[in-house]
Amino acid sequence: MKTLNRALVSLLVLAPMLAWPTTHRDGVTLVQGTEERVMNLEELHGQADVALVIYEPFRRDQISIQGIRLADFVEQHFKGTPGSIELQAHDGYTVVISDWQDRNWILMTHENNRPLTLRTHGPVRLVEEDLRDRDPEILRDFTDWVWMIQQIRAVE
Repeated sequence: MKTLNRALVSLLVLAPMLAWPTTHRDGVTLVQGTEERVMNLEELHGQADVALVIYEPFRRDQISIQGIRLADFVEQHFKGTPGSIELQAHDGYTVVISDWQDRNWILMTHENNRPLTLRTHGPVRLVEEDLRDRDPEILRDFTDWVWMIQQIRAVE
């Protein structure tokens, strides 16, 4: 009976991840207007040209990251200059970034030299290089950090 209960609990925990479209496990969907394309993780990892150490307030630790500046990413993959960028996580959490041209935003693809996976809150996270004057102990000040990004949409 314990084995059956464990199996049922595991299924309940894993079912939402199994329901996500395969493309989202394999990449990030880019949307602009009616155009939509999936950028595979290999392509995304190949663009990770920023490597630095940041303080990660949710982990309360310094971590080594690799990624691409959000401004560079948007300029490379979206036409024109969108007013805002909407990032949606696998769980539906959505953040709209209107100051996306601020060079402080990083689309993180690796942590401590390992590519991010769903298990490590990937495949992509939005973080900031510099916390500026925010107190890292007040986590509600970091609600615009997004984990497990599945879609990036240009908002006109």
